[in-house]
Amino acid sequence: MITKNEAFGQALQEIRDKRHKATECADRLREQLLTTSSAFKTVEQELIALSHKKMKAKITKDPSYGTLDCEYTALQLKREAILNDLGYTDKALSPAYACSACEDRGYTDKGYCECVKQKAHTIMLNDLCDEIPAGSYSFDTFELDHYSDEEQKRHMSLILTRCKNYAEQFNKQADSLYLMGNTGLGKTHLTLSIAKAVVAKGYSVIYCSSQNMISALEKEHFGQLDHPVSKYYLDCDLLIIDDLGTEFLSAVAQSELYNVINHRSLMQMPTIINSNLSPKELEIRYGERLLSRIIGCYATLHFVGKDFRIQKRLFSKKV
Repeated sequence: MITKNEAFGQALQEIRDKRHKATECADRLREQLLTTSSAFKTVEQELIALSHKKMKAKITKDPSYGTLDCEYTALQLKREAILNDLGYTDKALSPAYACSACEDRGYTDKGYCECVKQKAHTIMLNDLCDEIPAGSYSFDTFELDHYSDEEQKRHMSLILTRCKNYAEQFNKQADSLYLMGNTGLGKTHLTLSIAKAVVAKGYSVIYCSSQNMISALEKEHFGQLDHPVSKYYLDCDLLIIDDLGTEFLSAVAQSELYNVINHRSLMQMPTIINSNLSPKELEIRYGERLLSRIIGCYATLHFVGKDFRIQKRLFSKKV
């Protein structure tokens, strides 16, 4: 799991590595030409010497500055002609930066360059994809045609629209969602569609099954991890807990789960929980405190219908 700051730090380092490589490549070519071409070496030495004279004349306001500037331009044209004869353009001596806006520095006067933002988003998305189940998830691939019951179809169409709007309008103060319903109704599909859209907007997302999250929190609790993981669950912009209710529940697990959900609720940080459990089943399994947090602070989306996976298998057999 990677945080937003870690993703931007990694992206910034990758961009700066590109700058270093581009500079090295241009410097190697210059050194090669200085060694193999006496004409190039001579004009380079003349340009360096004239550059110093120009600088001194500019500082001292020497009237010869204009003449020196014209001579410098003529030498540049001479060097360009020499490079052309050698099969190069004048630009070959300048680093070929991947990003012209920041010249691979990673920053502009407005802060992080767009190239860093895009790279960080890609890193976060790849990290998310390492955590999610196999499959292609997007709002466009969520199928409503499996519903033969028109009322159920309308209901699920509203849920699809709600999830789309949630992703489009997401910010750090967005609502928390509790997606409730039987297995195979598309809860995971829609939450992962939300996750991908939110990551693309530059927010950090942690997707995890309740079983994996509880296991990690228990290991941290008992000092079995080299680094803390709870901060990932507590600090990310959006936390998605899939399949709540399928994990092995111990006293420690119940306490750690409540701490994460309670902290994020108190801090008004958005969380999405998928579960097959009804409110009554939540109370029986986790107690009134957790039920109060979820039912009191989350918007509940009730998924209806029959298992999509079973319906797809039946449809494929008919075909």
